[in-house]
Amino acid sequence: MTIVLRRVCAVIVLVAGAALGFWIVFGSPHAWEGAQRLGRLALGLTSMCLISASAWLMFPGSPEDDEEAGHDPAPAPGPLDV
Repeated sequence: MTIVLRRVCAVIVLVAGAALGFWIVFGSPHAWEGAQRLGRLALGLTSMCLISASAWLMFPGSPEDDEEAGHDPAPAPGPLDV
């Protein structure tokens, strides 16, 4: 997956997770009682998972997650390299 496509997907997932979270905090689930409260908890956890997944998509943890053609894994030489 290219880095541009990966970051576009990350932004879409982040907006979806934030929208769900805002709806849970400010929306109608405050009136839910009984077993529906567990559903509100599940929706809150889903929102947190979506936000975490967007961070994983935006910043992959290892070079294998973000393979591109012609990518050199060695860092560029710095001013202190002799």
